[in-house]
Amino acid sequence: MPNEADMAQAYRDEYASGKQMERYNDPEWYRVVSRTYADSIVRTLKDRAVSGPIVDCGAGWGFLVEMMIQSGFDARGVELSHDQVVFAQKRGLPIQQGDLASLTEMGGRASAVTLSCVFEHLVNHACALSAARRLLAPNGLLITLHPTASFYNVVGRAFRLGDTRKPLPDLEGAFAAPWHTALFSIDATEQFISRHGFRLLDIRPAPQGRHGGWVGLAQRLLELTNRIGWPLFRRRWPLVTSHIFVFERTD
Repeated sequence: MPNEADMAQAYRDEYASGKQMERYNDPEWYRVVSRTYADSIVRTLKDRAVSGPIVDCGAGWGFLVEMMIQSGFDARGVELSHDQVVFAQKRGLPIQQGDLASLTEMGGRASAVTLSCVFEHLVNHACALSAARRLLAPNGLLITLHPTASFYNVVGRAFRLGDTRKPLPDLEGAFAAPWHTALFSIDATEQFISRHGFRLLDIRPAPQGRHGGWVGLAQRLLELTNRIGWPLFRRRWPLVTSHIFVFERTD
């Protein structure tokens, strides 16, 4: 596993250069693929009646920040990738290079911190959670959308057929080491984040992305299946690939 400094350097210089997946270097492609994720986070913010400053951690090309602003929220973002920050700033979006710890002037003022497909990329999860907590006002919200382990355990077991030394497939970036460092289960997500000064308020199944071709068809079929399975079985339903977790800062 790379250390935290190595990964930060890689995100600054390499991540948006196609080193994860070549298509991720195309902002317009990523806008289309990830729009459902951004929509679901904005909907969650509205459902929770969030007001006041919002910080998006790992803002990428800036599409979630843009959608939050268009929806009337006071949003800004931080992002490690130099190329993505330049792209976002050229479009007039309030995104700066850095991480949550760099926003010292916002300590205790943020109403929410959002992470869209970021938690699975972290090397030092505890440090990121501590930084988020310092930014948040009392009862501020931490909202993270990230892939969870159950679905990928099913896929991994099916692919390996008992041979645990067999390398896993990339699976559209899901097993893209070293960019994805860990896939937490639902219970592990709750337990780990709760130990760092938060309490869980809500869990929602995240929508699928919007790839094209057979991958896109599989995503839509899986999304329809999950609309039936999740209400019936909740946490025990293994086919939701990602979840949205809403945590509240506690004192």
